Amino acid sequence: MLIALGSKENIIEDVHILAGRFNPNPAITLAQGKDLRQVIVEKASNLFLADNLVIAVIDPGVADVRALKSNFDVLKERAGLIIYLTSVSREVCEILKIEPVVLEKDKDKRIKERVRAALKSNGKKMTDKAFGLLTSRIRDESILDQEVLKLISYVGDRATIDSKDINAVVTETHEDTLMVLFDAFSRMDKKEVLNIFEGLLENGQHILVIHSYLVNQMRLLLQAKDLEPHIPDARAYPAFASAFKRWKEEADIETSGKKRYLPFQHPYYAYKLFTTSRKLPQKSLVDFYEFLCSLDVKIKSGTKNDRILMEYGLLKV
Repeated sequence: MLIALGSKENIIEDVHILAGRFNPNPAITLAQGKDLRQVIVEKASNLFLADNLVIAVIDPGVADVRALKSNFDVLKERAGLIIYLTSVSREVCEILKIEPVVLEKDKDKRIKERVRAALKSNGKKMTDKAFGLLTSRIRDESILDQEVLKLISYVGDRATIDSKDINAVVTETHEDTLMVLFDAFSRMDKKEVLNIFEGLLENGQHILVIHSYLVNQMRLLLQAKDLEPHIPDARAYPAFASAFKRWKEEADIETSGKKRYLPFQHPYYAYKLFTTSRKLPQKSLVDFYEFLCSLDVKIKSGTKNDRILMEYGLLKV
């Protein structure tokens, strides 16, 4: 369990970053407002919690912390637990006997410090031009670390990362964040789905870009669903990769649009799609795909309610 002192503007980014301390692929549940106590009591009494569960408790009052202290003690042994405060509360820290981690509130400083730390630990440098390009493309801090690690891996033995490396590795589509959206979607965590969707819009993504990505992913998920009978026992990645390779060799597909077909995806990416598809019934996938197709017509014909309609679709499935 940890206590973090941050700001309201950075809650989503901070929670995703902090959750990574507990699990590389966290399933995040937010507990806040009038539902805070109910969520914590429910999770503490649940005998079967996901191994990657991380619970973020947002701005609990002193009375909440006192009332839930025993529940927190139970949960911290079974899940990641973040107490996120947007104002200093010594009483909360004293009740839980934990000193808070003070988070940088200025976004530019936060990003610069995290990039500098990652580069230094891997013996790399980055040109000013490359850093400027990197920050212009990554508005979502939750994927910053993994993008920097991709760059470090890409340059290999070279000591300096330049703008050409950024252009080659870092895309502007925030695909990792969109996969997090699908992860929340697969868990039927509707609150988290909406949080991620809102975050994408606030970080500059046009709704048509999000919509297009969702359509492509749904096509791939439906293909992954069809693949299930052919790879029934491949729950771990090594077993899946072996079976996927055999299946790919047997597939007879001639097309120029390889991005739209599962056999042409990277094996690990296909595995992530496969594990997501197994959690959802085919009818839910088909219904959501049909909804996206109908929404496409409405958006392109000039609807004023595209954001509301997308939120409705994400909640309905």
